[in-house]
Amino acid sequence: MDWIERILQKSCDRTLTKTEVLHSLFHMIEVNENILNQIQTDTRDFGPELEELKQTEIRDLDFHLKYYRSLVNYINSIPESKLIEK
Repeated sequence: MDWIERILQKSCDRTLTKTEVLHSLFHMIEVNENILNQIQTDTRDFGPELEELKQTEIRDLDFHLKYYRSLVNYINSIPESKLIEK
């Protein structure tokens, strides 16, 4: 996950802090959770083709949520001393 550290480094160079990066990820998690919830609670019947598309979208959103959460965990595990000093 060296690329994540490089992104964080570039973020720091552009004055983004670890907290700001995490805030952005939390926002993406919230947005994806809301969309996933809307899709899952929609009870309309659109037929088999669109149901398949709906299931694909649910899987994609679930993947993104897992990805964003793993990034949050990884970023939280990076000690502040490894980040660039301002």
